[in-house]
Amino acid sequence: MTQPQQGTFYGVGVGPGDPELLTLKAVRVLHQCHAIYVPTSRLSRQTYVADIAATHAAANCAIVPVTFSLADHAATRQQHWQGTALEIAGRLQAGQDVALVTLGDALLYSTYIYLLRALYAVFPQAQVETVPGISAVSAVAALTCCPLGEGEQPLTIIPAANDLEKLRALITSGSGVAIMKIGRRLAQLIELLDQCAALERSVFVARAGLPEQRVELDLNQLRDAPADTGNLAVILVAPRCEER
Repeated sequence: MTQPQQGTFYGVGVGPGDPELLTLKAVRVLHQCHAIYVPTSRLSRQTYVADIAATHAAANCAIVPVTFSLADHAATRQQHWQGTALEIAGRLQAGQDVALVTLGDALLYSTYIYLLRALYAVFPQAQVETVPGISAVSAVAALTCCPLGEGEQPLTIIPAANDLEKLRALITSGSGVAIMKIGRRLAQLIELLDQCAALERSVFVARAGLPEQRVELDLNQLRDAPADTGNLAVILVAPRCEER
């Protein structure tokens, strides 16, 4: 009996949330897949990634939710992804094309990275193709007309980690900084930007491209914001203007 041709695993970045910001390639790939895996979180009721997948999937496509692993230990998280990877490997070996959809770009702070690593571990021969998406950083820059880079100044994309001194050094250097994964650190970040005299060259966007999108060009308006305001948010610190 002839073995079926191996399917392809696609990591598909679907952009920041605006359904019009999908690439034509993303739409085509989603329509051809036999199964689309959709990352979800038990802490979130948001469905826009699943809605995008369902909109562009074929009628007989399986939409499979994958719950984020929130375990504290790396080994436990890896075991969680391995189970999903084994399931996907089985589909690929049966000749199915499979996609994982993810907000923004597939290789920028994305769950696709962890699943791809697990898939290669259990099925090294997997055929993989990554479809890039418009990142939240690019979407925020477009919404606010905030330059990401100017002249020879670098751009640093950094999660809002606990090392605020590292972030302080980047901001005071005068280069462009994109701060992601803000979460409940918003108040701390505003205070830091104020101390670095960088509030005037900073912008804030939460849930870019979604119906509940919030854009703030004056970050002072966020000083008393609710604790969850920083969820799905990005702060851009524009590079200090160069003399021409």
